[in-house]
Amino acid sequence: MTTEQIKKEIESFRVFDVSLCKIKTAGMIIPEKPVDSLNLFKEWETLKRKHGSVGNIPFEELGDFLDKWTSLISYTRWVEAVADVEQQSAKEVRDTVKKQLYVEKDGNREMKDALVHVDPIFVNLEKEYTEKLALYISIRGLREGYETRSNAISREISRRTQEIQDLRRGANRGGGF
Repeated sequence: MTTEQIKKEIESFRVFDVSLCKIKTAGMIIPEKPVDSLNLFKEWETLKRKHGSVGNIPFEELGDFLDKWTSLISYTRWVEAVADVEQQSAKEVRDTVKKQLYVEKDGNREMKDALVHVDPIFVNLEKEYTEKLALYISIRGLREGYETRSNAISREISRRTQEIQDLRRGANRGGGF
């Protein structure tokens, strides 16, 4: 395989568009970017200040806010999946082209390996893979942070629900409200 053939073949490894088409054909819904997600952190701080603490935020407002976080997490999971597919594809392309270039080079193993690592095609593919991997790791970290915040809000709702149930049990046993 020549360098020109290798360059032409690289595009055949990019599979995300095919996967996206199959997802749409299957009728799966792809989450849309939440329009109000940019202000969620500020909105959360405002809610806490307005009500004095997390424990004082009314159920309705807390539930609405949790719904916004859930929407953001859903979208972020999709973006993370796309980034994962892209970084995995970039890795496969890089590794395959590395092997093809290795075969094309002359010399002993060490020389061939060194020549592959300075070949402009490989250098560009290595850079692309590194960038896509960094993006994937960053998005995964953001998603995990969003889930942590969502879980905290959800725990507060559960805690309050338990308190209300405990109060009702006490009232049912002759205690006062």
